[in-house]
Amino acid sequence: MRVLLTITFGKSASPLYARALQLAQSLSGYQETGKGKELVHTVTVTVSLAHEATWEKLDQLLRLVSAWRSASVHIAGQPVRGWALLARLAQVKACHARKLRHSAGAGYCCGKEAPDTEATSFGCRFCKGVSREVYSSDDRGDSWIHFGSLSPQRNAFRVDKAAILRTLEQETAADACLFCPAFRWQRVRAAVDDLPDSIELNGDSAFEVCYSAINPKKALGIQPKEARDQDGLVFAFEAGERPADLPQRQVPSVRYADIAGQDTALEQIRNIVELPLRHAAYFEALGVQPQRGVLLYGPAGSGKTLLAKAVATESNAHFELLSGPEILSRWVGQSEENLRRVFERARQRAPSVVLIDELDSLAPRRERQSQQHEVQLLAQLLVLLDGLETRGQVAVIATTNRVEAIDPAVLRPGRLDYHIEMPYPDREGRAAILRVCLAKMKARGGLPGEALIEATEGFSGAELAALCREAGLYAIRRALAERIPARKLVVSVTDLCQALAALRAKRVSGEPACPKLP
Repeated sequence: MRVLLTITFGKSASPLYARALQLAQSLSGYQETGKGKELVHTVTVTVSLAHEATWEKLDQLLRLVSAWRSASVHIAGQPVRGWALLARLAQVKACHARKLRHSAGAGYCCGKEAPDTEATSFGCRFCKGVSREVYSSDDRGDSWIHFGSLSPQRNAFRVDKAAILRTLEQETAADACLFCPAFRWQRVRAAVDDLPDSIELNGDSAFEVCYSAINPKKALGIQPKEARDQDGLVFAFEAGERPADLPQRQVPSVRYADIAGQDTALEQIRNIVELPLRHAAYFEALGVQPQRGVLLYGPAGSGKTLLAKAVATESNAHFELLSGPEILSRWVGQSEENLRRVFERARQRAPSVVLIDELDSLAPRRERQSQQHEVQLLAQLLVLLDGLETRGQVAVIATTNRVEAIDPAVLRPGRLDYHIEMPYPDREGRAAILRVCLAKMKARGGLPGEALIEATEGFSGAELAALCREAGLYAIRRALAERIPARKLVVSVTDLCQALAALRAKRVSGEPACPKLP
């Protein structure tokens, strides 16, 4: 592509001034203005790298005058630094020579390493401002998925192609890649047009809504569902070690937006667990050893396990569930081995979260232990909880609804020293939980009502979720009986009333069958 290049310099005491003047005068676009100290030499040419003879002179001239105070260089009217232009031109020349050497097609300019691979650039490997890759880890700019807006329902993302093209034009307006004979703005625009107009954020989509790390309810845009490793590095394996020998990473799909009614516990566990897993560099810089042992306690159904899974998901951490039936074995020493194996898998796939469900069944008070293997299992658990420095980025979250039944040695500082209570949700919490559950269903407007929120006092989060599921079942039975089409089916107040009556009958006898709902 032919681009306007302007090189300007004044009179200089440098011994190289005569050579620079000779080179400038030999170029067709040379012009001289002023006299004496005001003398200015200007070279204006419209050129591409295909004009080798002209570029040989321009290259020498740039090397001579770039360091002079009186010198200035402009590409298409945009000022650039001479030495930066020379360095960039060397890269562009090498890239174009490689393209010619391998007789590569247009796909090469778009960043394809092979004909069947994905393009990584918009029309040119040196275009700046926007990266065509979903994961942007280089100096080309933000990924294209950061340009656009979410729909009000957050179920679709509209790609702003105009903003992408405008950014590419602004950032590449004075780049040396414009001089490449293969560069074409038409190819850049065509690559942008190839992007999808919108992305549906359904279950089959490769993307999901990205929420703010500070405010989990604030949507920032979209992100890939499965993020790459934090540093994007590929590590070589030792001799005899195969990738297949490592356990697969298992990251849950529970988000902070799926949790309601436990805002205090959510904020605490984010500060204790998520920060060290996602921002380990800050802790290393200050020499602060993060605390990664947390005990969540509260009544059954309050969302303890759900919260632990959400922390793992938002931290992109491998998740290991440790429960009594999976660990305990009748063979001597096998239970301890199973316990060590869980922590070893977590260490290999760090950052990781290990959830010890129902801790009171694995670590009861020692005065209540009657068997030797119970004492050995507790001793092994204490050793693993002590090994914070050897475990790496592994956070341990334990849950229980009987804190008094756990051995005090497990709860001391250095092990599970953070204790977070998760009580029954209050009135605002119940309203938030019902909204989250009903938002996933087609419910008639006005739900949940004030009467429903008051009638569910003392319900746990699990019971409120069960209430919504039960209401959905009543709605399906009603639709089948009345032959209502599936597309017109919604959950009504009557369905919630019937579901609440059924749950209260199971829960407490003698209560009113149903409150008066609006």
